[in-house]
Amino acid sequence: MIKSLLAVAAVSAFSAPVLAGPYVGFDTKTKFDGSDYDSTEFTASIGYSGKVGTTKYFVEGGPTTVAEDGKSTETEYFLASGIGFPITDELGAKIKIKYESNDGKDNKYEVKTGLKYKF
Repeated sequence: MIKSLLAVAAVSAFSAPVLAGPYVGFDTKTKFDGSDYDSTEFTASIGYSGKVGTTKYFVEGGPTTVAEDGKSTETEYFLASGIGFPITDELGAKIKIKYESNDGKDNKYEVKTGLKYKF
């Protein structure tokens, strides 16, 4: 019984971004150059996602900390927003726009687009 409750709680906690409303997230990305460790990036986010008609949207932001091998750790902040919508029953499109601070240097901007075909 308790295992079932824990499983339901875990699934609910990790599937929150899929549901409409506020969410929190945490991602880790570790990079290697061949077999040599390069860096680890930790990103925490707080955001909101929802759906209007068939269009899904999100807005989120938070800190990103990068720990590079042999260098000091740096923390920057990001803000991102995006939408996804169906083109046909099988084909969907998405676009994401992201801003990231850069420790007094030029800010970083990213635009990401994509298509997904469902069989």
